[in-house]
Amino acid sequence: MHFWPTELILYHPVLISMKYVLIMVIVLLCAAALYFKDQVLLSPHDSYYSALLRENLKATAERWRMEAEESLAAPLPISLPYSERRLLEADYLQPITFSFDLKVDELIQVDIFPSINTRAEVFVDVFYVKDAATEPKRIGSMAAKEQQLKIAAEHTGQYRVRIQPSHTAQGLMDIAITSPLRYGFPVDTERENAVQSFFGGDRDGGARRHEGIDIFAPRGTPVIAAEAGHVSRVGDTPRGGKNVWVRGDNRSFYYAHLDSIAVSPGDRVRRGDVLGTVGNTGNAVTTDPHLHFGIYKFVRGAVDPLPLVGRKKSVNTYAPPLVQLAPRWLSIKPEKANLRSGPSLRTTVVASLMRAELVQVDSVAGDWLRITTGKGKKGFIARYLTETPSESILTSAENYVAFSLPDDTAPVVGHFSAGEKLPTLGQFGSFAWVKMPGGVYAWAKVAKQEIPALD
Repeated sequence: MHFWPTELILYHPVLISMKYVLIMVIVLLCAAALYFKDQVLLSPHDSYYSALLRENLKATAERWRMEAEESLAAPLPISLPYSERRLLEADYLQPITFSFDLKVDELIQVDIFPSINTRAEVFVDVFYVKDAATEPKRIGSMAAKEQQLKIAAEHTGQYRVRIQPSHTAQGLMDIAITSPLRYGFPVDTERENAVQSFFGGDRDGGARRHEGIDIFAPRGTPVIAAEAGHVSRVGDTPRGGKNVWVRGDNRSFYYAHLDSIAVSPGDRVRRGDVLGTVGNTGNAVTTDPHLHFGIYKFVRGAVDPLPLVGRKKSVNTYAPPLVQLAPRWLSIKPEKANLRSGPSLRTTVVASLMRAELVQVDSVAGDWLRITTGKGKKGFIARYLTETPSESILTSAENYVAFSLPDDTAPVVGHFSAGEKLPTLGQFGSFAWVKMPGGVYAWAKVAKQEIPALD
């Protein structure tokens, strides 16, 4: 056998040239990959920001991006399913970010339903938050003209959905955030309490864990495919008894303790096809008939099937039109009212609001209002605790400055002179919400004795 000398391999001019060409090709390919990666990762939200810059709307673009970042950093916790109705109009186009927890493989679905004559581009982005010290990672986006985004949770943990309309949006839209079932229920039964043994429980005195759920039903009840795929294996083992393995959706689905089997290896099955019947074969011979159902992912192993096939609540799509709530600012009716983290009495109280305090209505969620207080605090309040503010007249004792928020450090939006009479709709501490000349509303800091009683 002939071997080329090492020196020839290392120093031959042709080989050296080929080596440098190869290096250049690799460098160019890497650069191209990075370029196209950046193009792919440019979300519709990012593209819209870039478009504003190209149109020489730098101030608008920067404010739009800043509001998006602030919203993402301060999400509103919700429970799924969740729906709300929102009015889109000038000066009230702030983004909103919702946060919630999901288990691995659960689905996130966001639906946007614009009403007739609504002119709006709505940008939806989904983020995964690994921990408090990690920046949210965007895992999915919805194009402005689309109306539905569906994505699977890659990890168990917190997820955030940011919804931001374009800066010229106008109209009415409904928002629904749900976690639909990923797979069908594997037993043809209507029993609400059919699942009686859960994922992760000890087995054999703690020697192993339960890698699935047990669904109890009468012997002979049809066992049906939770997902389409092909039958990779059927068998009869001491532990699982008569069992069927189906491969689909990059997962393996395990159906065990069957009384009978209706499929063969290699068969193609659709979701809902009968695989066999419920029994108690294998090590379940001393228990009531049930199906042991497991889902396995490559490398990761078993995952909890219950969130993926269990029965979930549907969204209450009814929400009274927000346009009935005029003006957008409402006042608190009782002496004291609770601002909550979610649209339910079971959620956490995040602040206490006082009588006549003004709140900005951002959206309607059933019998609840999602609001922002004068200090920028966001949350939910029961609709019946609010009322249309009564107008009173404020007469200033001296010259005052009007701010965009009830805060001395907020941007100044106007001035008014001593003796000027101004309509006011409510108060927040030492600030009054007044109507300036020209119809502009602003927060005026006045002496407490100047604020009229709002009875």
